[in-house]
Amino acid sequence: MTRPEIESLLEEHHAAFASRDPARIAAGHAPDGTFESPAAGKVSPRDRIEEIYRYWFAAFPDMIFDWGPPIIDGDRVAFFWTFQGTVAGPFFGDARPGTRVTMIGAAEYLMSPDGIVSARHVFDFSGVLVKAGALKIKPS
Repeated sequence: MTRPEIESLLEEHHAAFASRDPARIAAGHAPDGTFESPAAGKVSPRDRIEEIYRYWFAAFPDMIFDWGPPIIDGDRVAFFWTFQGTVAGPFFGDARPGTRVTMIGAAEYLMSPDGIVSARHVFDFSGVLVKAGALKIKPS
């Protein structure tokens, strides 16, 4: 793929997140693509990836997922991202509705003309669970 083609796919992916439409976001993934994160493990194909997006938007309907300038090397893309949202629904246990969650992470994508072949995200999932109130910790 050319750099302009990759940039175009990334722009559509970003616009899809802004639309808050899980089906539109998942449509940017290749039909047999994979999605991997500390929260979801590794899932495939596209319809299972869409389920992941649906879950997060149900938990955080005001979710904003934004990222900085990508590093593009051939068909690989890497970027740092920021997530912000307010807990409104179930989130890996007994989360506290109304709690604002902010986190940062990084992603690596492998792109093809069919879309995102693989998406791998890394972030502090335990920290997110604590912030959301789904994971309780005892002070030392």
